[in-house]
Amino acid sequence: MGLALDCNAGAEIAMKSDEPKPRRGLHVNFAVNLIGAVAPIPIFILTVPVYIHHMGDARYGVLSLIWIMIGYLAFLDLGLAPATINAMARLKLDDRRERAQVLISAFSINILMALIGGIAIYSIGLLLLASGKNVPVELEGEVRAAMPWIATLLPLVLLSNATIGVIEARENFLLANVLQVGSTIFGQVTPVICAVFVSNELSAIIPTAAIARLISLAISLVVVYRIEGPIRLSDFQMARARQLLGYGGWVTVSTLVTPLLNTLDQLAVGRMLGVAAVPYYSVPFSVISRTQILTGAISRALFPRLSSSEPQEATELASRALVSTGILYGGICACGILLMDPLLTIWLGAAFSAKSSTAAVILVNSIWIGSITFAPYWLLHSRQRPDLIAKLHFAQLPPFVLALYLLTPSYGLIGAAIASVFRASLDLGGQMWLSGILARCLSRLAPIASLLVAVTAIQLLAGHHWILMVVLTAGLWPVVLLLYRWQDPDGFGMLTSILFKLARRSRAA
Repeated sequence: MGLALDCNAGAEIAMKSDEPKPRRGLHVNFAVNLIGAVAPIPIFILTVPVYIHHMGDARYGVLSLIWIMIGYLAFLDLGLAPATINAMARLKLDDRRERAQVLISAFSINILMALIGGIAIYSIGLLLLASGKNVPVELEGEVRAAMPWIATLLPLVLLSNATIGVIEARENFLLANVLQVGSTIFGQVTPVICAVFVSNELSAIIPTAAIARLISLAISLVVVYRIEGPIRLSDFQMARARQLLGYGGWVTVSTLVTPLLNTLDQLAVGRMLGVAAVPYYSVPFSVISRTQILTGAISRALFPRLSSSEPQEATELASRALVSTGILYGGICACGILLMDPLLTIWLGAAFSAKSSTAAVILVNSIWIGSITFAPYWLLHSRQRPDLIAKLHFAQLPPFVLALYLLTPSYGLIGAAIASVFRASLDLGGQMWLSGILARCLSRLAPIASLLVAVTAIQLLAGHHWILMVVLTAGLWPVVLLLYRWQDPDGFGMLTSILFKLARRSRAA
């Protein structure tokens, strides 16, 4: 991925301060973030069956709906997480007073919005209970008893995210991931222990989950105070708060519009083709989207580095990240395209694959385009121009709706997938143009884009020949690595050096 941007990037990029900040190479930060994203997955896999077995389907369903509701209301952080990271990354580490002003101003707004969110969840919960339609009658008493604890979950989540953002601004991703992964695992395992050994009722499990989150938040706050203190309530500044809200407000607009853009095609499939067609589109889309964990790990490492860099260096770094990730992640997507038919057939059966594989292959291209948008996206954020992204997202809605309206009824799932590619292309092209990296990156992305088009055509024509697809997949990576060496020789050299070191260590072990 873009991890091989360059090991000496920290040394080469000038800071916006006199005091240089300690920096690991971006490839190290990427690896740490990737491990942090993957580490909780086995815990979820192991604990979910235990949850369902001891709680029952109904209780677990209610618990899932609570977390979904919290996820929807997470926009109440008003985009302060990236706003705070951007502001803190721009400041010198020894400028304690100004850093404290940013921190306490951001936290004050977070606390206010967290309280509003808690009240909102409590009110929504009472309305749902009063309706008598959404919660099984036998569970109403448990949910009502747990409502005050449910209301505390959103504030705890918002404040926890704020503390992690402060640590990420220092590019201390090891510490941020240790705290975040520890909190996630502790918050997942503790309620399971309660369900197994104490009580399986929601009135016991939800308070346990809230207390676990509170303990994790307390630990994170102590860590933030240790690295950023002293911090006083008097450090709050209204001007700084307005500045953070101005930045975060546009991030919130994008946060609200983006889920709509990402789900409009699935909604169109259900509306125009019937709900029976939705699984053939949404299931492969959901699975393919999981690979974005890779680009997510890169973008998380990239944003504070871009924010703390001079404009020219930030532009160069974002361009290299875009091209490197585009080529290497493109290789992964190309493999997925070639193997789509055998994978779907083995997993879900030949009948499902026959209806889904063509649209799924096209969707892989859409997801590749959307995934590499992170580079211009965070470059614009680092320049404090999230407003441009929000306006671009709004501008995409009419042509995307029109494309879905024209293509889906006529071409079914394939038409919806083509519309998705169209929308993703508008988004990537628009953000590259707005960030000023379109000219320097477009020609460098053309070879990998052409390769993806070629393997898509091959799969559509001969995807049923499984042996051929496997052989082509095996021969694909030498081509991808040659493209990478051609477009980014320094990054290629670093990647091969890392791989050789890993190979030597594995042989020594």
